[in-house]
Amino acid sequence: MRETVSPMGMPDWWNTKRLGMLVHTTAAAVPAWAPIGQDPAWYRAHLGDELDDVVLHPQPMVEVLAHHRDRWGHIEHYDDFVPLLTFERFDAEHWARLARDTGAGYSMIVAKHHDGWSWWDAPNSSRRMTEHGPARNVLAEFAAACERNDLTFGTSYSLLDWGDQRYPSDDYVTDVLHRDVLDLVDRYGSSRLRGDGHWGHDAGHWRTADLLRAVRAINPSVIVDDRWRASKADVPDGGPELVRTFDNDCPDDITPGPWELTRTIGLGLGHNRNERRQHHLSGLDIVSLYTEVVAKGGNLVLAVGPTADGTVPGLQTAPMRDAGTWIRRYDHVLATSAPWATWGDATTRLVAGPTPGTVYAVDLAGAGRFATIDAGAHRITAAHRLGGLDGGGDVDVRFEQRHDGLRITEPPLHPSERFDDDAIGVAVYRLSIEPADRPIELFTPAEAAPIELAPLLAGARPGDIVQLGEGEYLGPAVVPSGVVMRGLGSNRTIIRATRHGIVAPAPALTVERSARIEHLAVVSDASGARSEPVAPVLVEVTGTFATILGCSVGGHVVVTGDDVMLRAVTGRGVVAHNADRLSVSRCAFTGNGWDVGVELVGGGGQTIESTRFGGHLCAVRATESTGTVIRGNTMTARWWGVHLDRTEDAHVHANHLRSTMRAVDVDGGVGAVIDGNAALGGDSGCLVQAGAARCHVGGNHWEDCRVGLVVWDSPDLTHHDNIGVDLHQTDGAVVDGP
Repeated sequence: MRETVSPMGMPDWWNTKRLGMLVHTTAAAVPAWAPIGQDPAWYRAHLGDELDDVVLHPQPMVEVLAHHRDRWGHIEHYDDFVPLLTFERFDAEHWARLARDTGAGYSMIVAKHHDGWSWWDAPNSSRRMTEHGPARNVLAEFAAACERNDLTFGTSYSLLDWGDQRYPSDDYVTDVLHRDVLDLVDRYGSSRLRGDGHWGHDAGHWRTADLLRAVRAINPSVIVDDRWRASKADVPDGGPELVRTFDNDCPDDITPGPWELTRTIGLGLGHNRNERRQHHLSGLDIVSLYTEVVAKGGNLVLAVGPTADGTVPGLQTAPMRDAGTWIRRYDHVLATSAPWATWGDATTRLVAGPTPGTVYAVDLAGAGRFATIDAGAHRITAAHRLGGLDGGGDVDVRFEQRHDGLRITEPPLHPSERFDDDAIGVAVYRLSIEPADRPIELFTPAEAAPIELAPLLAGARPGDIVQLGEGEYLGPAVVPSGVVMRGLGSNRTIIRATRHGIVAPAPALTVERSARIEHLAVVSDASGARSEPVAPVLVEVTGTFATILGCSVGGHVVVTGDDVMLRAVTGRGVVAHNADRLSVSRCAFTGNGWDVGVELVGGGGQTIESTRFGGHLCAVRATESTGTVIRGNTMTARWWGVHLDRTEDAHVHANHLRSTMRAVDVDGGVGAVIDGNAALGGDSGCLVQAGAARCHVGGNHWEDCRVGLVVWDSPDLTHHDNIGVDLHQTDGAVVDGP
C-alpha cells in the first residue's frame, strides 16, 4: 500500500497516527538481565566481548559478570542463547492487538539489533531467526498482523553488526546493509525506517544518500529518521522530511518539523527480569507523556520487550492498556491537533483543534487550573468537558479567567475518578478562544536591539564593576582580570553566544584571573534544547580565583584555571581540566540523559557540595583527580551518581541518590572513602572494582536497590555499618567476585 503525501512532505498517516509501538526483539531476551536502569539488549557487550563501536556502556559490567557466573555458567558464548529462544507462545496477532489497545496507529519491530540476528529471511545472512531459535519469520507474521489491524508497519535496523565478520567494510555496507533495508521496504512494505547503531561511522561510509535514493525509488513516502547519519542534503527532493529523534525525554518546548520520541515502558530496551512495577510507566504516566509529545508537535513510540517465549510481560502490557482506554477515547481530537501558542506545563496540556478558535485542554492533575493561558492575549468564551463522567455527551462547565490563567470553577474531574471504561480519568476540555481586547497603543513599542558586549568591557580595569541593564547582549566577550560584570538577574540580563550556521557557537564569555560574573543568563540558540547530544560551551574560565555567582548557563562551563568558584549556578554542567581547588556549591544542573553534570579530569582538591543533579548519564565523574570531596549533593542520574575513575583519596559523603543505576562507582584508584550516603531505588548502593585499593565503605544506607555493595577484584576493601533495607536480591547486602 502506498500512502499519499501531504503538502508538508509527510505521508498522511504520520499526521494522524501520533502514537506508535516498537517491539524490541533480540536474543538477549533469554538471559533478560541487566542492572536496573541498563539496557538488557546490550547483554553481549556487558559480558566484555571485544566488539566494535561500544560507546558509553560500561564494558564489561561486573554486575552482569556476577549474574552470568551464577546463573549461566554453562553458556560460553552469547550465541549459545539462541537455541533457548523458543518463541513457543508467540502470536503476532497479540502483539498487534496490544498496539491497537494502546491506541497506537503504527508499529515497528527490530528487524536486526547490534547482535546481528535477523528476524526475517534476510537476503545475505546466515544469522537468521527463520532458521535458528524460533525458526519462524517473526517479522513477516507481525507485518501481516499489522496490516490486518490497520497499523502502519515499520522496522528498526541496526547499522552496527557484532555478528557479521564483514562489518564495517564496504562489502558489508553494499551486500548486507543496503540489501537488507531495500528488502524490508520492497518485500515487507516497511513504511517507517528507524535507524540504530549508526554512531560508529558517517553518512559517507554508510552511503546514506545512495540508500535513501534507492528506498524512495521503491516507495517515495517511506519515512526515514536522523539515525542513518543523514543530512537534509542526503534526502531526495519531493519526499518526506527526515524525522528528528529523541530518546527517553521530550524536548523542552514546541519543536518545529517532524520528530519522534522513543520511550521504553520499563527502564531499558528489552525485557529485564530485575525490573519491578515501580520501574515501569503507569497508565497515567503514558497519558502524561503522550499528551506532552502531541502538544509539542511530535509523535511518541512506546518500546516493549518480549520474553524468550514471545509474549510481552504483563508489567508492560497492563499500563499500556490502561492508557489505551483514555487515548482511544480522546485521540480523535488529539491526533489531529497541532501545537498552540504554548504547550502547557507540568500538569496541563494545550493543543489547537482543527477549527479556528478551538483549543483542547488536558487537566492531568484534576485541579481545573490552566496557568499558561494568558488572559492578556486570549479570551475564553466557552468551555466544555468532553465525554462527561458517564461517558455521554459533552458537558458545559463554569469557568473564570483571571490574571493567573483559566480556572474551572465547578468541581473538576480528578484522575482518581473513573469513567465507565476509563481507568485514568483525566479530563479534556474544549475551549472556545478569541483574541483578548488590547488597550490602544499610542506608540508602537520598539524592540531593543541586542548590544555588542565586547566594546563595553574593552576599557575595564581591575577593580571596575560593569553593570549591565535589562536586555540582550551579544558575545563573544572577555571579562578582564579583576573585573566584576553584574546583571539584573538571569531573567532580565541575557548574554547570547553568536552562532554561524550549524557551527557550534564560540563561548559567549571568557573569564580571566580574579574576574566575576554575577546575576545574568548566558544562552545560545541551542540552549533550550536538553535533547542536543552535546551542550555548547558557553562560558570558559581560564583565570585563577575567578567566580560565577547566581547565573544561568544554557550549556557547559569549562574551567581550566585554579581556585575557581561556582555558586548558585544553574545550567547543564561543568567540565574542569587539571583545575585545582575548584569549588561548586548550591548549584542546579540538568542533563539530557547522555551527558555528565560535573566532569573533573585531573587536578586536585576540588569540592562539589550542596548541588542538585538531575537527568544526566552521570552526575559527577572524577578521573585521575586527587583529594576530591563530593558531599551533601542530591542526585538522580541514569547510570552513575558518582563515578571515581582512578582517583586518589577521594571522599564521597552524605549524598542523597535516587533511582540511579550505580549510586557510587569506585573504578580503580586508591584511598577512596564512601560514607554516610543514602541510595534509594537504583541497582547498587556502591560498586568497588578494577583493583581499587585501600577503599573504605561505611555508614551508608541503601534502600529498595537490587543489591547494596558490589566488590569486584578489589580485595583490600574495608566495609562496616552499612544498612540495606528492602534489597531485591537474596543475600544482596554484599556481592563479590570474581
